[in-house]
Amino acid sequence: MDWVLVGRVSKTHGLKGELKFAPYVSDPEILEDIDRVAVHKDGEKMGEWRVKYIRGAGHRPIMKLEGVDTLEAAALLSGGELFAWRRDLRPLPDGEYYWFQIEGLQVYDEEGRYHGRVEEIWATGSADVYVVRDGSKELLLPMIDSVVKTIDVRERKLIFHAVEGLLEDTSV
Repeated sequence: MDWVLVGRVSKTHGLKGELKFAPYVSDPEILEDIDRVAVHKDGEKMGEWRVKYIRGAGHRPIMKLEGVDTLEAAALLSGGELFAWRRDLRPLPDGEYYWFQIEGLQVYDEEGRYHGRVEEIWATGSADVYVVRDGSKELLLPMIDSVVKTIDVRERKLIFHAVEGLLEDTSV
């Protein structure tokens, strides 16, 4: 199976094994079609479960897994990382990408100079910021149209326009 990290189990909900989780996607509705999940905790796979339902919206939707029917069973999963099958994630509109499609992209400026790989994505209020690293060098790349010019997930490549101040040393 091709599993992708989609969130973190934050805590239990109620007495019948429901779980609150923090999705790692901007729109939790994207996860409504997932069929199975796996939970990993402390580096160990706790198991796989069929999803009975996901309800609620916002930052802490509630999930019910088959076979997790008690508060105690749900508590064992609290704090775990939540993985879903990649094929269960809804397709996104053109020009939108899942975080796992962006992380690992090779980053080049328009001149063809290599700047590293996207290693993290920071969600900010206005635009995501891609953290690009190459050894000890780090570049913070805002995901805005005037900077990010092309993303090719097949080629695993991102090309950006080096706007003034983006690459200069700004140490004080």
